[in-house]
Amino acid sequence: MFLFCSHGVKPASGENAAKMAQRQTRMERAAEGSFPYWVALPDETCTGANHEKIREFRRVNGLTLSRFGHAVVWDKEWYQVFRFGRLKDADHFMREFGGERMHPSERGKGKRWAQWRKGSYRAVKKHS
Repeated sequence: MFLFCSHGVKPASGENAAKMAQRQTRMERAAEGSFPYWVALPDETCTGANHEKIREFRRVNGLTLSRFGHAVVWDKEWYQVFRFGRLKDADHFMREFGGERMHPSERGKGKRWAQWRKGSYRAVKKHS
């Protein structure tokens, strides 16, 4: 089972919100290293019947999908982020559902946690 972000959920407030945010961040940080391959799908392609298709595809194919999801916004459009433990699983998922790669460093920080800083990641080339 894995979780998806839900935009209709009322957030916690006050002291409890701070505790929940801190706890979730710690848990996500611990899981993030095990799931370095991220795929972003437009939010509308992840709901309703498509949500069930994604769940079934993951189950049938035994994908290494993290149970922690993330929602990001780019150019006023929301995306759901799927985190995979193996590159081949991310590629297989993209062939089936589309989407695009997102590097973990492109996720927003602080108040802009949901901002997708698309294109900000630049791979370091290794010289042989």
